[in-house]
Amino acid sequence: MKRATSTRPRYGRLLRLPSVRTAALAGAAAVTAAAVTGAVGPWWAAAPVLAAGAGAGALALRRDKARLAVETHLVRALLASYEGARGTAGTGTVPGLTGEVPTEALPGGVTRIDAPSWPDAVHALGYVMARDRGFQLDLLRRTAAGRLAEVWGRTALPADRHYRGLDLAGAADRALAALEEPERELLAAFTAGVNAAQERLGPPFESRFLSYRPEPWAPRDSLLVELFMFHALSWNEQGKRAEAVIRRALPPHVAEFFLPGDTLERPALPDDLGGHRAPQEVTGEFVSTGRAVAGSNCWIRGGADGPVLACDPHLSLTMPNLLYEVDLGWPGHRLRGLAAAGLPAVLTGTNGHVVWGVTNLSADVLDLVPADGQDGEPVTTTERIRVRGRRDDELVEVTRVAGMPVSPRPLLGQSVALRWTGYDPRSCDLKFARLARASSVEESVRILDGAEGLALNVLVADTGGRMAHLATGLLPRRAAGAPDTVLGDLTGPERPRLVDPEAGLLVSANDAAFPEEPLRIGYDLDPGYRARRIRAVLAQDRRPTPRSMRALQHDTDAELYLPYRDLAVQALGDDAPAGLLASWDGTADADSRAFGILVRFREVLAQRVLGPYLATCRELDPAFVYAFRTVDRPLLEIVESKDPSFLPREEEDGGWPRFLADCARQALAELADATPDGNVPAWGELNAVGLNHPMEGLVPWAGPLLGMPATPQGGALHSVRTCVPGFAAVGRAVLTPGADGFVEFDLPAGQSGHPLSPHFADRHKNWSTTFLPQNSSS
Repeated sequence: MKRATSTRPRYGRLLRLPSVRTAALAGAAAVTAAAVTGAVGPWWAAAPVLAAGAGAGALALRRDKARLAVETHLVRALLASYEGARGTAGTGTVPGLTGEVPTEALPGGVTRIDAPSWPDAVHALGYVMARDRGFQLDLLRRTAAGRLAEVWGRTALPADRHYRGLDLAGAADRALAALEEPERELLAAFTAGVNAAQERLGPPFESRFLSYRPEPWAPRDSLLVELFMFHALSWNEQGKRAEAVIRRALPPHVAEFFLPGDTLERPALPDDLGGHRAPQEVTGEFVSTGRAVAGSNCWIRGGADGPVLACDPHLSLTMPNLLYEVDLGWPGHRLRGLAAAGLPAVLTGTNGHVVWGVTNLSADVLDLVPADGQDGEPVTTTERIRVRGRRDDELVEVTRVAGMPVSPRPLLGQSVALRWTGYDPRSCDLKFARLARASSVEESVRILDGAEGLALNVLVADTGGRMAHLATGLLPRRAAGAPDTVLGDLTGPERPRLVDPEAGLLVSANDAAFPEEPLRIGYDLDPGYRARRIRAVLAQDRRPTPRSMRALQHDTDAELYLPYRDLAVQALGDDAPAGLLASWDGTADADSRAFGILVRFREVLAQRVLGPYLATCRELDPAFVYAFRTVDRPLLEIVESKDPSFLPREEEDGGWPRFLADCARQALAELADATPDGNVPAWGELNAVGLNHPMEGLVPWAGPLLGMPATPQGGALHSVRTCVPGFAAVGRAVLTPGADGFVEFDLPAGQSGHPLSPHFADRHKNWSTTFLPQNSSS
């Protein structure tokens, strides 16, 4: 076992604060100058130099005395909170339900827990998670409940209005009342652990800085966090609104051409499509090709040495990270994996018998239904939102009908209610957590068949070499030809699955891994470039190893952009940019200069080609945005037809070659004009990725202390290595089943949420490096 790193605070990070850095630089300069002066003259000659340096530093700090006062308050909060937690951050014990639970500090800041029972293990997990991520837990539950402005101030009001309207708090209360006894005990143990940490260690530094003490944790708070996560995974209201507007604005056969549909086959090109173009040039950008959708990669490859599972969830990047590494044991069991902060459930992990990972199912679980005609009359209540720094509360009217919130935004002039499976108490049954004690794939399937919960893909493998991929969660029963009609829910055994495939591999990358007929499960599924690339690489890997799976997680192949490269090269002819694009190696590597041009070329092309057909949608709905993940299907179908009648009307005379060349030159010019030297930047310069702490919104000058600076990164939304500003893998796992199986986790930030902790950002370098790191875990 490697020796744990020190838990001593890293005071040097305080130099990242402006006033501390100014004082330190002024002092260092004065001491250096004094030393030089003393060396060449009498010793007393150094005194005026030191005094002058001190005076200059004091003058600089006086000019920023308001910020200095805030910085001083922040430093005091940091020091006080670290002193409170440092005694339990290393090897020792933490409170359990029946006594003190031994813990061991592992490299990377992970706390290894060895408890006398499962409840004690969960209690200890709650303790160490609250110790390391106390403010993050409070921030998540406050955001989900629409209570952030109480401690954050008026800048949080838009978020509070939104989440009060969604009524996630009411849904959490209903789900808590419906929980079965094992899950009640699970939440009770976790809750007691969180509250023990709050009581023993005091408020985290963020709460001290904001001058409030977090309320005690409650079991419903974990369900609030779960619903908040489910909302991020499944809330496709924008897409459903866009679909309704498109269907109103265009004839049925034309609307179907632009919509995702029930299959991933390219839609038929309507013969009369050109007649539906806008009569004049379209301005404004309402076609999006860069929308980041919560997703993941997960795959299992069987081999002579047994199956290997790799998983990397793609979510919003933040500091601290959304996932927390877990290592806890109780008699006869050891559970290792990645859990969402605030939830006592390992989403991706191993218990020695089985390994499992999850991806977003992209399930069709939200409907916008007419508010009129529902059972019962709409009821409007007034919600009070307390706002820090204001005497009067903010009043928000919330309307509900038949247990559903009514959207404050009408749809095509009609009031609509939000029918979402998250409002059903079964969506938070937490039975997924029972995988922690599964002994085989067969038992895992039984557990998941008996669970409802969040809509997810779950991939699982065991020591016997068996593997399975299941669609799980509370899934509406929708016929492929009539998806708006919901006839109950699918039972566990009815949900799609693949078990022990002949090819010996399973892949889930938010694509249509299961048939969408006769029942439709997903909505606006991923077009499948990541999944195809993973399958192609795995098919060639006859003897998979954890190292080869780790390498695949960093693959930057960008197949999506190949047709765009060919279009641009052919249209540009002998122009110099054509040579640069023609030599592109097909990857989204950080040093590629061609890839950034292709990304922008696709954006320009999508807006200029699709905009004229969708302009009428903006007339019906000023907030209309076309952001389906299947945007490339209608776009390439139109462009590759080479029919001049499908061009924007003002471009018909020039033809497709000239139009495509103009789009390519526009992309090139925009990128070059944005740089001081006029050269096209490398993709890494455009794709600089960092980590920001939520408090940077209040104290932006503290960003260097609270976050991680942006650095050039390879990868793109449709590459296996998904990595773009603000969105990337929030964890990577490579696992093999067995008591001595391979276990490796990779996180963008450290375990601790405290900036002075040595485990605040210690894992970022490894995560952000695109080359394969050395194997480091056991």
